[in-house]
Amino acid sequence: MTLYLLAFLVITVAAFAQAISGFGFSLVAVPLLAMIVDPQPAVVAATIVSCCLNAGNAYGHRNHIDVRAARRLLVWVLAGLPLGVLALRLLPAGALVATIALVTLGCTVIVWRGWRIAPTGWSLRGAGLLSGVLTTATATNGPPLVAALQAMRLEPRAFRATLALLFAAVSPVAVAGFALAGLLGTRAVLVAAVGQPAAALGGWVGNRVFARFDAATFRRMVLGALVVSSAAALVKAGAGAL
Repeated sequence: MTLYLLAFLVITVAAFAQAISGFGFSLVAVPLLAMIVDPQPAVVAATIVSCCLNAGNAYGHRNHIDVRAARRLLVWVLAGLPLGVLALRLLPAGALVATIALVTLGCTVIVWRGWRIAPTGWSLRGAGLLSGVLTTATATNGPPLVAALQAMRLEPRAFRATLALLFAAVSPVAVAGFALAGLLGTRAVLVAAVGQPAAALGGWVGNRVFARFDAATFRRMVLGALVVSSAAALVKAGAGAL
């Protein structure tokens, strides 16, 4: 029971952070969940919960979606999913926790620095492919897509709506891949079930208090928290290896 209560709190905080700052649900949730449950169910559960969150966001902002940009990226994201499933299945728990922590740190730097890639050619395809791999390996698939969509110079509403659509389209395929690989276990399903009301609560509170916060300051706080949570996950992985 304590395990699922902690998972509820983590997912509530992650959804709250995303509502305030516009990013970071999986970046916040996965490293912390990986320290509470095994990393495999942490990745699977976060993917299921984020699927529901992003489906709602995509539907709510459907009039602002840039369909052309989504199509350019989607095929490459889907191509990366099987590679991520393979990594999630084969990597031992300690190595997976360390991978999640390192990927989260790297993604945090990308978001913090606002890096962009070339909006055409193999740079764009590589960003989509990397996002697909990260979707099923660590659930932290956002930063490559953020870099790609920033490079396309989408206006803010189109940027967020298109990003939500890509996440919502890819997540069900990722969950199906987890099921085929035998990773859709009882613990992952239970954490995801607990996570649905937690995400709804965190998102509702975040949207209610959004106007009272300095968004730039809170964004820096979220990024700092990501560094701390990633460092804690690395320490855990190192302790487990000893």
